[in-house]
Amino acid sequence: MDICYCYHGKQVCEPSYSWGPGIKGQYKIMFIHAGRGVYQIDGKTFHLQQGEGFIVYDNILCYMEADQTDPWIYSWIAFSGNGVIPLFEQAHISPLHPVFRYSPLFWFDSYLEEFSACDVNHSTSELRRQSILFRLLADWIEMLVATSQLLPEVRPKDAYIRKAVEFIRMNYNQRVSISEVAHIVGIDRVYLSVLFKEILNVPPQQYLLNLRMDKASDLLDNSQLSITEVSYSVGYSDPLLFSKMFKKVKGLSPSHFRARLKRDSLMGLSSLD
Repeated sequence: MDICYCYHGKQVCEPSYSWGPGIKGQYKIMFIHAGRGVYQIDGKTFHLQQGEGFIVYDNILCYMEADQTDPWIYSWIAFSGNGVIPLFEQAHISPLHPVFRYSPLFWFDSYLEEFSACDVNHSTSELRRQSILFRLLADWIEMLVATSQLLPEVRPKDAYIRKAVEFIRMNYNQRVSISEVAHIVGIDRVYLSVLFKEILNVPPQQYLLNLRMDKASDLLDNSQLSITEVSYSVGYSDPLLFSKMFKKVKGLSPSHFRARLKRDSLMGLSSLD
């Protein structure tokens, strides 16, 4: 199973402490032990408190902010891998439905202690952390499924959008049409567009375009792929069309975007000297 432990932690947040909007780069399950706060992802806002949790996705823009008068205390486990999404699906978790309840409140504490007890210098520490992670994920999924601790209740509309978003995110690098997405979801193309505008505030075509350009931006920043290779990697067989759409969304051509990233990186390094 392609799921790898990255790190874990706990934070006592100051009043109004915030992070983002940004992308974490790993998946995280966040457990709120005390206090309150706000979590935003994919255009949706969730007001959360003690005994609740939320999911941070590896490549989806998110924002979190502690309450001004009752700031939250939370802990987390971070991990990565291609096997994560299927596990989330078992728990009925998705970017449109990334929040849950858990009990008892100290449920995650024992896992934190086990992770912390692993000697980082021991030859078997990586295996032990992986073992703890798998056990944690299995127990977490069983808890959610057995107790129906999802927040809030999923409406039929949300279920349609969730299925559409999951399909788009798994196939954005292919030749995907909105009609195909509607067929997979099992609803009319026009109704799908209505739901996207109502729930995500963008039509499905724009959602797909934004996702592709976000993925392309990441590849331009973190890989040595050529513009043509990036184009094919995000579902465009025509590099010229890709460049045109990238500039439309990001305001710069792919080559200028990459050049600016390199320039900013060099300036950042020079400021450290």
